[in-house]
Amino acid sequence: MQHWLFFELPLTYKKELYTMSIYNDYVQEVVEREGQGLNPKPIDGAELLSEVIAQIKDLNNENRAESLQLFIYNTLSGTTSAAGVKATFLKEIILGEEAVAEITPTFAFELLSHMKGGPSIEVLLDLALGHDVAIAKQAAEVLKTQVFLYEADTARLKDAFNRGHVIAKEILESYAQAEFFTKLPEVPEEIKVVTFIAGEGDISTDLLSPGNQAHSRSDRELHGQCMITPEAQKEIKALQAQYPDASVMLIAEKGTMGVGFFENVWCEQCRIMDR
Repeated sequence: MQHWLFFELPLTYKKELYTMSIYNDYVQEVVEREGQGLNPKPIDGAELLSEVIAQIKDLNNENRAESLQLFIYNTLSGTTSAAGVKATFLKEIILGEEAVAEITPTFAFELLSHMKGGPSIEVLLDLALGHDVAIAKQAAEVLKTQVFLYEADTARLKDAFNRGHVIAKEILESYAQAEFFTKLPEVPEEIKVVTFIAGEGDISTDLLSPGNQAHSRSDRELHGQCMITPEAQKEIKALQAQYPDASVMLIAEKGTMGVGFFENVWCEQCRIMDR
């Protein structure tokens, strides 16, 4: 007669197994997407990125190098839960609470500058309005380039300004002078363009983002595969290879290019095609 022994795993061990499962599931998805000719899907969840960060902190972890790449280059910015975790970890590095050889405080500020709003702004304001003058000045320089501030963010600056905070005054003066725009790189004197006839007659959203493929719109690269036709995409790629110093412009023959929500889809899909 067989006897089975059941026991309860410690909670911390259960959590470790669960997070490892999240990361392993993601790695499996990466392999599957590679077979489809797709890059790894950007990380947008806090739980997965927290596991990635744990592996970065563990210098002996076999997945550390891959985790660094995922954290730096493949975490969705904006207002995702992953963005909040990333911004917080970068803040800890800047303040010296965490140390990662591959991510210096200067590089951490650069990564925050690319996150374009959301939790990154809250972190930059924390640093700019903090007590460390050197860090505050660095954070201020990044904030001067940012445009995605919410009312709560500007309210913090206003409150600090009213209390006589020098850095807050400096940031507000920069915004008043529109330095976030005037200090952008100059537009090239010449922009080379090669045209591709996308279709005949009026062209609407459905050409670049078919309604029957709406389920994949959250996965931009996957959704990009349904743009026009596979044959057309190959022709566009060939034009890019033939004219490497030019941009490919889609045009309509005997019609209008762009109807309804078309403009946003056009921007997104062309960005994907340009990868």
